Amino acid sequence: MKKLLAVSILLSSLLVASQRPYEFGLTVGATSIENEDSIKLDNPTVGFSFQMNKTDVKPRFDIEYASLNDTDELFSDPRKNTDSLLRTSINGVYEFNDDNMHRLLPYILAGAGYERVGHGTKKYAFDSNPFVQLGGGLKYNINDKVATRFELKALQIVGGDKEEKNEIIALLGLSFPFGTFEEPKPDITDSDGDGVMDALDKCPNTPKGTKVDGSGCKLPEMVNKTVVQKVIEPAPMSFDNEECPIKTDLPDRDRDGVEDSIDQCPNTPCDFSVDKKGCPLKAILRIHFDTAKWDIRPESLPKVEKFAEFLIKNKGSLVRIEGHTDSRGSDNYNMVLSKKRAESVRKKLIELGVSPSRLTAVGKGEKEPIATNKTAEGMAKNRRIEVHLTYPTELQKGRN
Repeated sequence: MKKLLAVSILLSSLLVASQRPYEFGLTVGATSIENEDSIKLDNPTVGFSFQMNKTDVKPRFDIEYASLNDTDELFSDPRKNTDSLLRTSINGVYEFNDDNMHRLLPYILAGAGYERVGHGTKKYAFDSNPFVQLGGGLKYNINDKVATRFELKALQIVGGDKEEKNEIIALLGLSFPFGTFEEPKPDITDSDGDGVMDALDKCPNTPKGTKVDGSGCKLPEMVNKTVVQKVIEPAPMSFDNEECPIKTDLPDRDRDGVEDSIDQCPNTPCDFSVDKKGCPLKAILRIHFDTAKWDIRPESLPKVEKFAEFLIKNKGSLVRIEGHTDSRGSDNYNMVLSKKRAESVRKKLIELGVSPSRLTAVGKGEKEPIATNKTAEGMAKNRRIEVHLTYPTELQKGRN
């Protein structure tokens, strides 16, 4: 039981947290302010940040305080007693792998700000200089409410004394995402009251009570007339060629090898494999996937190849590939993951020679489980794709 619990915790840690529009962070670390000979991260630093996640390059506001040690040799008079740095900055942060499919997000940042150098509360013993900075780090989303962050930055003072050249800052902290993205509300305004919203209404000033079509325009008036419906028999299929050899001496119009009197699909092309009732054979494919993955397992590849051979032999069949997930993760994440699983199988079938026009890939998310999601075995069964074969409706005529 302990091993099963440990495996479940490990697997759940691979699931991805959904993005939130804002986050604030708390960091601790150290600053090195004399880096000519070596980097000495011996000045304790704490910080606060606020970041907005609504764009690709995310704006972030930082405040950092560093307590300085042994600074007598760093600054010339009258700043010999400086013991603190207060930095404020605005930065642009770009996170790689920011697609709701990864927990670990490397990132880079660049920004500018001001730094206050001072001693306690003595107003006369301080100086402020602008700076620019570059950096990078690693962010790990534990879940959708908390993330860890490691960051390393290089800061360059603009102007100021010659002694103030650059600083190195290393920080470790936590980020706390919050808020939710608002779903866009559809515009359902219908100014003329004809039942078609303005965004789709091509005749926006239709008088009230007028019967309209789907584009909001007046329907043509019906003219009463007698219509004689002529029953048109389907054109007979011609099999008088070498591609459709005679397979039985009994009457067999479509030459599929099944006598007409028992053929429930009388228009089946002769190169289809059929069952005893003369209808196209069906085939199934179901393969499973690793947690949070959509690539086909090596042991599942022979099944996909065999299914491709069947499709190539039976060229009239249409295929709907449905992807599924277990219940872990958000609804949006599971829907995206299930579609990727279906797309990976579709792509492989195309590589194996199946026409793309016959293949449709859809995602079902976690909505249609075939086993319980309360056990590892059940979740493994639910991480799957299934296929559904159909044939053109004319092949099904007469089928019971």
